[in-house]
Amino acid sequence: MSQPKKRKRSHHTDTPKIERGITYSRIIPVAIIIFILFGTGIAFFAAGLNTVWLIIGAVIGGACGFLFGYLLAKGLSKK
Repeated sequence: MSQPKKRKRSHHTDTPKIERGITYSRIIPVAIIIFILFGTGIAFFAAGLNTVWLIIGAVIGGACGFLFGYLLAKGLSKK
């Protein structure tokens, strides 16, 4: 009877390397939320508990947060 051939096995197998691209799409919502909070806080200290000014501060803060996040994500994604 013949004996089976022994194969040389390496201890480490070659695994495909997966490169994960950094997605900067998470920056925009985070910037919007932070700027909404800042806008509401500034409106609260400037006008008190006036609901109209709090809403205006939140809207302006959200718009500024979107623009800031968009420009930041666009600038970071360029190589």
